[in-house]
Amino acid sequence: MKLASLLATVRGNKLALYGGAGFLGGALGALAAETINRQDVPLTRAQLMVSTGLHDAVLSCILALALFLAAEWHQRREIVPLKIVRIFLYGAGAGFLSGAVAQALYSVAEPGFFKYYVLRVVCWALFGLLLGAILSRPVPNLGLARGAVAGAAGGAIGCLGALAAWYLLPDSAEFVGRIIGFGLLGLALGLAMHFVESLFSEAAIEVEWAPYETTRVSLGAQPVTVGGGEDHIFLRGFPPHISSIVFNNGQIEHIETSNGKRTPLEDGSRLRIGGVNMVVHAAK
Repeated sequence: MKLASLLATVRGNKLALYGGAGFLGGALGALAAETINRQDVPLTRAQLMVSTGLHDAVLSCILALALFLAAEWHQRREIVPLKIVRIFLYGAGAGFLSGAVAQALYSVAEPGFFKYYVLRVVCWALFGLLLGAILSRPVPNLGLARGAVAGAAGGAIGCLGALAAWYLLPDSAEFVGRIIGFGLLGLALGLAMHFVESLFSEAAIEVEWAPYETTRVSLGAQPVTVGGGEDHIFLRGFPPHISSIVFNNGQIEHIETSNGKRTPLEDGSRLRIGGVNMVVHAAK
């Protein structure tokens, strides 16, 4: 019972969930990517680009999958295999592209502070930017640009954390430092996605699944759909898209799909759909 209570608490705490999933995904991704990191074999510049691209592809797809699954679990949506495959492939593509570009830049830069610190932060920011853009897709009303900015910020902050970890750890712990470093990258990326989503949210719908178990979905011009399909608010056993909630030009409305009925909502308005209570939160 204690485990169930702990899981329910973690599931409802978006900040802890995203941060934990990001760190775990980054650390596991880095661990898996170590199989490609062959430093004992001399490589040409082109081979280094491909090797780094493959390394970051493995890291990226695992990290993206961890954050995606955390978001789906938080929103209580069904885990659709096609979505998993899509995120996996998008994440791998973003990782390969950012890794290859970063290695190309890194290989032509002169040794020094710019190469080892400034350029490294920029490269990790590029990695985070592409990953944030991908992860923004299933998040209603976050937007591609905001997701990309959040990802870039997370990548840059994660890089600074990794550099600190590498500086503090002895040279003999280089492997551990890489695992911790990429874990910090995932942690920063997950937290940045959460903070940017909250920062730009003018209104939200809070879903009360059970006592002390709630989730929030940001409202905006993109309709937040409710139903038993691939909807933002998933109600098991119901048809897809039974209704939607939209916030546009300062007006919040609940729109019933079957008859087109539009019900105006405001801060504190309550809805009950499919046995689930929902509360509107908006700036007054």
